[in-house]
Amino acid sequence: MVEKMANLKIAIVALVRGYPNRKHLYESLIKRNNSIYKNINKFRNNKADIILFHEGNISKDDKDYISSESVEYIKFINVSEYFEKISLKLEEEEKFNLGYRQMCRFNMFHIWNKVENYDYILRADEDVEVLKFNPHIFEYMDSNNITFFTGRFSKEIHRKTNETLPDYLTKNTNLDVDRIYNHKFPYTNFYASKVDFWRDKNVLSLLETIALSDKQIIYRWGDIPVIGGVLNHEQERIRLFPKLEYRHISHDLIIKNNFVRNLTINSKFNPISIKESFLKQILLKIKTKISNNKSYPKYDFRNY
Repeated sequence: MVEKMANLKIAIVALVRGYPNRKHLYESLIKRNNSIYKNINKFRNNKADIILFHEGNISKDDKDYISSESVEYIKFINVSEYFEKISLKLEEEEKFNLGYRQMCRFNMFHIWNKVENYDYILRADEDVEVLKFNPHIFEYMDSNNITFFTGRFSKEIHRKTNETLPDYLTKNTNLDVDRIYNHKFPYTNFYASKVDFWRDKNVLSLLETIALSDKQIIYRWGDIPVIGGVLNHEQERIRLFPKLEYRHISHDLIIKNNFVRNLTINSKFNPISIKESFLKQILLKIKTKISNNKSYPKYDFRNY
């Protein structure tokens, strides 16, 4: 596909961790950076900016090292103002530290203020290696008025989130929670989206109500149900990339998208967090509907 609108401003972004005095731990990030060039920017006349947000713990020496090992220019942006100490009693603190919760907050809300000058972003987390990708997907999105592409659908499997987030949304927003909290959310470690959608004042206000609540930090609400819930609320279709292959290193998964897989394995009826086979899930769903005997809390992912 030929680039039809060379004036689109594109950013490929990630919030990354710093590893002082442990340069070998940047290996996955460097592999990610070079896979982006190999599969995306190498084929684009209008290059996407490569932006790495960080918490202020990547030294100049480490930046120089990452840049020297990466094929193209990397823009580092310090977002440490969003990672200051907060005095709150955290649920499950032994599992999820404060920095993790603030990372979730950044990825659901603050990121949209940092990319306001761009038309589209591709979020590709530091543990992602791109294997196949349409380098002109942004032009395709623009010409077809598409807001969001992801590689897979995902349920929210975190128990505390499912117990507390729907209740918070019911009490503090006008969302139809039964409709939008459907566990057909996007797998957010790799997605493309139109920035203007998230910069809309009503969407930003809704995100702020959720993300800046103390409960987001206390209960560790992640970005998957928030991004997915907002898209569902706005009735923006969560679409699957028509052509894609990437490795999600930390989850030991390879995500593949094509026409057949998007109708079957990748469909919204087979979210990535469920380990049973596609057929078994359908049979279990039918059995549950017939018996009408749900033993889990209302918004538990196993009910969907």
